[in-house]
Order: sequence, then structure tokens, then C-alpha cells
Amino acid sequence: MGKFKNMEQIKKKLKVAAIVPAYNEEKTIGSVLKQLLKAKEIDEIILACDGSTDKTAEIGRNFGVKVLESPKEGKGQTMREAVAKTRAEIVAFFDADLIGLIPEHVSQLVEPILRNEAAMVVGIRDRAGETPPFLLKIDPLLAFGGERALKRSIFESVPEKFGQGFAIETALNYYCKLNKLPVLYVKLKGLDIVMKEKKVGMVKG
Repeated sequence: MGKFKNMEQIKKKLKVAAIVPAYNEEKTIGSVLKQLLKAKEIDEIILACDGSTDKTAEIGRNFGVKVLESPKEGKGQTMREAVAKTRAEIVAFFDADLIGLIPEHVSQLVEPILRNEAAMVVGIRDRAGETPPFLLKIDPLLAFGGERALKRSIFESVPEKFGQGFAIETALNYYCKLNKLPVLYVKLKGLDIVMKEKKVGMVKG
């Protein structure tokens, strides 16, 4: 019982912001935001639209979350701008094209940070082609997943030049490895994404 009370105190003290970088994801963003709003650990949700020209931002506003709109700058810069707009001590990132996201996935990512068991938790999607956990322990730089929670201080410590575009995940992995920070890898059962080939065509994807 004492442990439970202590956990509740930690949750109230440490705020958690969910950040969703998005570029033209009107087909899936609604379902992602719906599940994030159900997550008990999340205090704030920021939808960061990276030059979206469809209804992604409008859908976000309809859900009542904070929406940031910017010209197309790339995923890394969009995430950085979103982090600057929150005071949360813990930031959790979620791709906008997820399929099968549930509040339990959020708990898997955030709870170890709240319990101070890890500095960063990286989610492994439940799909073919994902790097297996045992290989990630050998080479953490292979953890490319966009679903991850971490202490805000880690994100802010990564130099901007190393986190451009989709290189941001690798930069975060490298920073944690270099500074010997504890990282956990969790399998997010039932979680998948819309393949780029399906969204933009086989050749471009």
C-alpha cells in the first residue's frame, strides 16, 4: 500500500506530455489521439503538424489537444519545437499513423520512467521486420521505433544538428549509449503502422 501511495505521489509530481509528430495523417490521427486521451499517465497531448496540408490539424483541434502547425521542417525539428512548448518532465512520442494503439501501450512506455527504472523506454511494434529485443541489447542504435518515452533532459541534451529528420531516434539511442543511461525495450503487442508504400505508393514509399 505504501508503495502504491508513493507511486501516486510520483505521478502527480512528474508531468507527462505525449507528442505526436504528423504529416498528412488525417486517416489515422483521430484513432491515435482517442487512445492517448484515455491513457491515465498522460497530462498533455501535443499534435505537431509538420507542414500538413490535409485535415490533420483540424482533427486535432476537434479532439481538444494542443496543435502546433509549422512549415515542412522534418520530424526531428518538429519534435524539438513540440518539446519546447511543454513543461512536462517526461515526454512520450507516438507516430501519427499507428494501428492498434491502446492505453496499455502508453503504460508500458511511461511507467518504467515514472518508477525511475529507465531513462528511456523504446517500444517495439508487433510486426514483421522489427528488430528483436536481444539484438537491440547488442546494438542499441538499431532501435528505430517512434514510440518511446524518456526524460525531457535527455531530449534537450541531444545537439540539434544530430537530430535532423528521421535521424532523431538514432541520435537519442546514441546519446543514451554514450552516457550509459538505462534503456528498456518493450514489445507493444498488437501495434502496427500504415506502411509508407500504402500511403504514398510503392515507388515513393
